[in-house]
Amino acid sequence: MKRLPLIFLLGIAVISGCAKQPPALRLIPVTIAFQSWVGHGLFYLAQERGFCTDEGIELVFIDEQLDSDRRDAFKRGMLDFEAGTLDLLITKTAQGAPLAAVMELDQSSGADAIVATENIMKLEDLAGKKVALARNDVGETLLAALLYKYRLSLNSVTIVPGLPEEIAKIFLDGEADACVTWEPQISEALKRPGAHILASTKEDSGIIIATLNARRDLLENNPGLVKKVMRVWFKGLKYYKEHPLEASEIISKYYKITPGQYRKQSEGLKREDYEEQIKNAESKEWTGIFDLIADIKLADGRISQKPDASKCLNFTLLEKLYGDNQ
Repeated sequence: MKRLPLIFLLGIAVISGCAKQPPALRLIPVTIAFQSWVGHGLFYLAQERGFCTDEGIELVFIDEQLDSDRRDAFKRGMLDFEAGTLDLLITKTAQGAPLAAVMELDQSSGADAIVATENIMKLEDLAGKKVALARNDVGETLLAALLYKYRLSLNSVTIVPGLPEEIAKIFLDGEADACVTWEPQISEALKRPGAHILASTKEDSGIIIATLNARRDLLENNPGLVKKVMRVWFKGLKYYKEHPLEASEIISKYYKITPGQYRKQSEGLKREDYEEQIKNAESKEWTGIFDLIADIKLADGRISQKPDASKCLNFTLLEKLYGDNQ
């Protein structure tokens, strides 16, 4: 299984549509993009274990790390789904991307962190320091939210920008006093002598939440297809919980780490099963988090308008996920 560059997406769609397969074996190609984040590995597991085939779909993985490029692809109708964090959904929808979250994938509970040098011992010490992170990405949101608690803003630090996959290296090369990143890059950043975790989502959970986001026209015109992808995730989650050793053997190769490393890094994730997610949807927990992050982004000037949570969070399919044959 390969992750395909976004530039080839249109060609893939044409090829997939023209491929001649026996009717009984024909699978619906579904494009999905996400960053290299260990939490999304259950989609690889679901594909390899045949859970996608059971639902009559084939996931086409699109390799695009830049959120802005995924935003533009959704605007052009080139992507069907993405696995992404709630904060990035806020940014994209504020910029006109036709997306809505349909379910939670995971919550970071230690898998995202600020790694700092030995002379930075508390969050306030970051003031005036150089911090490496990817702009308009998860790291920026985590830093902004934590600074917000101490009545500080992003303007109190000097941002050293980089691509998401470069952040640990920038810190290791001594170009920044701290970095904000996620696993597996946290483990890399900690290799710098004296480096330590200054703050993480282990102490401040509920900030970084990954969701499955669907193009709104799919939600309106083909909700059955959206539900297939949702069920695939829950099948993968169930398998991982019941067979963690076998599952990590499959997933770890996509991150170029050992199965043991994958299981260790996944300890920083909270993955809720179907019953738990239904409770959260009913309590409107996600709406409160959405509005808080949107308010912070608006105050920091990262978005020019606050998107409507009621249009960006659509959990109605959760209630009917197993209620019919679609």
